[in-house]
Amino acid sequence: MRDPAASIRYLGFQALSNGGRLLNFSFAGPDRVLQTISVEASCDLFSGPGHMAIQECAGICYETLKLFVSGCVDPVPASIRLTLADVAQHRKPGKSAR
Repeated sequence: MRDPAASIRYLGFQALSNGGRLLNFSFAGPDRVLQTISVEASCDLFSGPGHMAIQECAGICYETLKLFVSGCVDPVPASIRLTLADVAQHRKPGKSAR
């Protein structure tokens, strides 16, 4: 993150009944107020063209959340949804759908 006073920490995930994942992160902004932010990765992100592996999910969600909060001027929402565009943007170089 650009702001050294802000931090994001991965807390863990929950498997959703539809096959997706809900990943939880703690976020502390410059004011040091701690909040939990959930990132939902729907089941369709794990199959089909451009899909991500389960092992990639936490890192891609972290990078997506980091970018999201760095550009957020309003209060940070309690949850966001991961998209195929996020997967493509934040996938590590050399990784591809197999």
